[in-house]
Amino acid sequence: MNRLPFLGLSLVCTFGLMASLSGCGETEGPAEKAGKTLDHAAENTTESVNSAMKTTGEAMDNAAEKTGEAANEAMESTENMPEDTAKH
Repeated sequence: MNRLPFLGLSLVCTFGLMASLSGCGETEGPAEKAGKTLDHAAENTTESVNSAMKTTGEAMDNAAEKTGEAANEAMESTENMPEDTAKH
């Protein structure tokens, strides 16, 4: 049996695999750098939006609390009014 074709095919596959793996080095190309920049920008945007939403939610809670307190004070002040004043 002739092993030469099998050996030649094995060598071609081995060198092809080595050549394809040598292209996967540590250096980043422009597409990888742009992708990382976009990833960082998306993370920063998400953090900023979450922070703004938290701040807005806290402000809304404070405003609602103050509005409720003012409404309670108004109700209490009308309860203390004499009845005939309230009818006019």
